[in-house]
Amino acid sequence: MTNPISYLNGSLLPLRDAHVGLEDLGLLRGFGIYEGLAAFNGEPFHFADHWKRFQGSAQALQLTIPVSEQAALEATRAVLATNSPKERATIRIILTGGRAEGGIEHVAGRETFFITAEPAVPLPETFYTNGASMQTYEHQRLLPAYKTTNYITAVLLQQKKRETGAVEILYIANGTALECTGSNVCIMKKGTLITPKDNILHGITRKITLELAREKYFVEERAVSLEELFDADEVCITSSFKDIVPIVSVDGRTIGAGAPGPVTRDLMRRFSECTKKY
Repeated sequence: MTNPISYLNGSLLPLRDAHVGLEDLGLLRGFGIYEGLAAFNGEPFHFADHWKRFQGSAQALQLTIPVSEQAALEATRAVLATNSPKERATIRIILTGGRAEGGIEHVAGRETFFITAEPAVPLPETFYTNGASMQTYEHQRLLPAYKTTNYITAVLLQQKKRETGAVEILYIANGTALECTGSNVCIMKKGTLITPKDNILHGITRKITLELAREKYFVEERAVSLEELFDADEVCITSSFKDIVPIVSVDGRTIGAGAPGPVTRDLMRRFSECTKKY
């Protein structure tokens, strides 16, 4: 991809020519929201669900979205058509406070809105076939129900992830499992899928996974203790950029049989069928 295209404030232009001002609140104060979604064959996956969550995040930060859902969808398709028309792609949609007043105040109507897309970088296939490991970290995100651009902790934890070979870092607080740096977590125990409900971002892949699970299994959305996590029959994570990944080890402790379990493998297969419809 020699000349990637982006969408910035109403215009399609080469990514190298797309710039955010030095007075932008997203740069000065980290004030903004974010959506990350996958695309298959040039079509964004579950765009409407992502846009609904984007609107909720904008409302929480009192940001004005300068385009309609349909205009944003058309802009996303246009960016995909140039950057990654057939292969799986990673899309990022970002809205910041725009040019600040006095270096800190947000003024409605000055927002910066942009969309980028690039070919997806897949995880190692062994993570899906043999299972992956995960590490825990004590942390709870600010405004956890919304997808803001505050990824300071997640960025700092990337080194830990590399050093340990983990696919993800799981945030924990007060003895309960919450969410990962960029994923949701689910556990399976005696045929029931259980996933945290509060103080997390409700992911779109999580939503689809729960819908698939309810067709065959019992599902509970509630607090999940660390003891339950370590004692689970199966553990998996869900993410727009990772799909469903089986977790066979957490903090060096083996989960279940130490291999992807039947429920996880069933959900992985059926989720993959959903993506092939695009």
